[in-house]
Amino acid sequence: MARFDRDQSNHSQHSSVQLARGSAPSTLPPTEGDSPGAVWRYGRGVRSAWGALALTLLLTTVSLLAHDSAQQPVTSAPPTPSVTTTPLIAASPRQTAPGAVATSGANPDFDAAVPTAAPVAIIDAPGRQSTPPSTPTLETGAFTALRGRSAGSIPVANTPATPPAAHPNMLGGGAEISPSAVSSIPIAVAATSSAAVQLAAHPRLILDANTLTTLRQSAANNSAQWQTLKATCDSFIGGTVQYPTGTAYPDLPNAGQGYEGDAYLPALLAEGMCYQVLKVSNPTAAAPYGAKAVDLLMKMSTPVTSSGNLGEDPCTDDGYVMRFYGVGFGLGYDWVYELLTPAQRTQVYTTANAWITAWEAPNGCADFEYANPQSNYFAGYFHAKAAIALATYDENPSAPAEWTDWLTNQFAKRVQPYYAQHLTGGGWPEGFANYAPLGIVNMSLPAREVMTATGQDLVHATAPYSYPLDSANYAMHFTWPSLTYFDDRDTNHSNSTTQPPGTTQVGMFQQILGELTYWNSPQASVFNQYLTSVNAATSGYGTADPWLAFLEVNPAAAVTPLNTLPLSYFASGMGAVAARSDWGTSASWMSFRAGPYINNPDQGEEYFDQGSLALVHGGTPLLLNATGWVVHNPNGTAGENDVYNDNYGSFTPSNDGMGNRRPYNIFYVRHMNGTALAEAYGQAAYTTESNAVRTQVSAYEDGSDYVYTLATHLEDMYRQFAAGPAVAGWAREVVYLRPNRFVVYDRTTSGSTGYDQFLAWHFPASPVAGTAAAGQNRFDVTYNGQYAGAMTTVLPVSATTTTAAMYTDATPVKAWEIQVRAPNTNVSQQWLNVFDMSASATAVAATTPVTVTQGGIVGVQLTASDGNSVVVSSTGPAGTPISGNIGYSVADVTAHHVITGLAPNTGYTIVATVSGSVQSVSISVGGSSMNSSSEGVLDFNLSASGVVSTPPIIVTLPISILPVPGYPQPYTGS
Repeated sequence: MARFDRDQSNHSQHSSVQLARGSAPSTLPPTEGDSPGAVWRYGRGVRSAWGALALTLLLTTVSLLAHDSAQQPVTSAPPTPSVTTTPLIAASPRQTAPGAVATSGANPDFDAAVPTAAPVAIIDAPGRQSTPPSTPTLETGAFTALRGRSAGSIPVANTPATPPAAHPNMLGGGAEISPSAVSSIPIAVAATSSAAVQLAAHPRLILDANTLTTLRQSAANNSAQWQTLKATCDSFIGGTVQYPTGTAYPDLPNAGQGYEGDAYLPALLAEGMCYQVLKVSNPTAAAPYGAKAVDLLMKMSTPVTSSGNLGEDPCTDDGYVMRFYGVGFGLGYDWVYELLTPAQRTQVYTTANAWITAWEAPNGCADFEYANPQSNYFAGYFHAKAAIALATYDENPSAPAEWTDWLTNQFAKRVQPYYAQHLTGGGWPEGFANYAPLGIVNMSLPAREVMTATGQDLVHATAPYSYPLDSANYAMHFTWPSLTYFDDRDTNHSNSTTQPPGTTQVGMFQQILGELTYWNSPQASVFNQYLTSVNAATSGYGTADPWLAFLEVNPAAAVTPLNTLPLSYFASGMGAVAARSDWGTSASWMSFRAGPYINNPDQGEEYFDQGSLALVHGGTPLLLNATGWVVHNPNGTAGENDVYNDNYGSFTPSNDGMGNRRPYNIFYVRHMNGTALAEAYGQAAYTTESNAVRTQVSAYEDGSDYVYTLATHLEDMYRQFAAGPAVAGWAREVVYLRPNRFVVYDRTTSGSTGYDQFLAWHFPASPVAGTAAAGQNRFDVTYNGQYAGAMTTVLPVSATTTTAAMYTDATPVKAWEIQVRAPNTNVSQQWLNVFDMSASATAVAATTPVTVTQGGIVGVQLTASDGNSVVVSSTGPAGTPISGNIGYSVADVTAHHVITGLAPNTGYTIVATVSGSVQSVSISVGGSSMNSSSEGVLDFNLSASGVVSTPPIIVTLPISILPVPGYPQPYTGS
């Protein structure tokens, strides 16, 4: 069936696209480096006949075992072990909340003070300690030593207690694709024997003693988050829970699975949390919630049968369902553990084992997802396996092996090193409109669950797993200054809401805040302020599910002003840079990315824009991420189809919009056969691991009045032509001159003089040609009546430009493209373009190429009423410092000079002489006029008389307390 991807923020089903995943395939060329996600989108995950047969037999066995185990008697518990009272082993880093305080809004469900955690009992058991179901479990966060397992004491599940088989082409663990830097990173945790693991009492996942104390206090105070959660829990009481095969969207108080389980999970976790919060202070009020959670869990874990089936197939949509069902199996089992009968527990873990086995099966339904540790699919599996193994460890014969595999293989050999290399600094390469919010949850909560269940800190380990904390910086810096929209790279699905895809989702910020608080991050207070600001700007768009919001949001938490944050950020893993003029909602802002393909190439949600730049002023874009913008309504679905065709369509010589990946602000090279295309062009899903990609941000520096970024080896991301490389070399340098101007300098080499080469730039409205100096082109952009800024082509001199509307079928047109071409066919070119986001067209700087008098350099002078600037760069190989002295001449005006490409941390002598209206500048190695920065940048002011001085440090401006009203609006033709 066609899968419609869900927007996790509003739980509304997206409209299908014409080329929806799961529909009939089109013919796609096996171009090297193309994302196989193109194939998947047409129905990836096709199982072999043997795989399908094996799955059928497996699920049938699960059903029989679950039935048989229900008839087996419960084995009595071993003799009572000795108990000693001791402080908590590896206590949760979350701080215990203050004692209960009576307030006027006190919760009537709490008729006694919230109890504090009792001393922890450490059980020194000679064998596995098994608590009979009728025995109340301690809720003290105790860790139970489990040394060995008594054979035959628990019904045997169908899944062997052995690690999963190695997959062909599996990245990390098993049979690796190739030796890489990933495998050389130190493993975060040592291989651990399953018999030595120590586990806390139930609930052991997330809801440890300190967390429960905090949550119960919040409920006692009748916080807004508790009121919302309790109302959700109440809404299902008295209703019927549908089986997975039943009505998916029944009316309340009934519950159904929704879209592939996405309605089950929040309902289950809400009811389970309400039960845990109230069971001590008001057991009577808690009971219905616990019973409803059990009902939901049992319906979710109903085995699949060959006839009269009521259960969910774990292979539905290539295993997409794991993120809801699998996570629910683990967390639900843990949160209502004492309410489950032995037969119910057996049903849950037997079904859970079958799901894990199906997901991990070589050549199985989720094989292509399991092979790479970065995708929204893998994230669901990663979270589910951890939760299942830790929750069911005491009873499930397969759980010890599942836990050992998760910790020492899935985490230590695959996820931790991959995320350390590719996602240090945060980010999510599948886009933030749809996949990032839940993906971040599923790659963050397992670390917390391991901590609360075992006391092992993965976040601060020797080889740390910093992703749950790094996500905060990325979220703050890559949100537009308006706070209403997120950097919309990669996949964005059209929707039917009033807010467009890409609108900042409050729920993602709520979840990240909670993890910062749990791990005692010093960023928690400033992130709390950012969450408050985003919530106000978006009117609470896309809040988290009530259980998650209640868990992660503390209304009384401290805040720190946003202007304490730096004005730029470099996420080194993704090679992503964000910079802004200030932290006000009308600031100028840039987003840039240059790195290898990070997402699972078979997933195909990451797009093909390495080296691309986006520019925004407040909430008005100048340079677009066109793939995110054209899916806005009206006719967002048509725009999504166009983007899909452009990225993954079948190559057609006469149609430039099929599979050539055009809508990015990057360099392009085409091989033409007359007026028709000879070969597909554009970037591909090339990775470090499989293709030895060198693409990176090799220099980044914030010098207060400037931000310097250099990306090198961008050529590694391009498809090859039959005769050789299409792009033989490309380096992009961006110098941001705060507050409003950006100088973009490109050094490119194409594969042949016979190829068509050009730079492409994309805008939200039709650019209007303006007045420019001879040999230059200027275009002004006004979007919805507001001036967005201007682009001026400086080099090559006399470049030609072509302007065209993008995707004209998706009316009104939402993106326009300018292609800039050199006036010659030389394989090597130097391009220099200036983008100016001044408030009006009259404030845009005039541009003039510098006159080079010595050395291999190129540059531009910008003159404007609000100040003048000069930017000079090297013409030599990118990343190789200029050797020797350089010189250039400019108009004799006071100006701010930024020189890049020099030797780092080196003294230079700067001499300026004036002759008439010309100022000549000489920069020689040595002397004490000024030292270059660690990235080889000289930053100085020159007066009209030639006096050199150091520019003042830009002070962060106070944050605006007034959110920008409204959201980015679709272009209306004005």
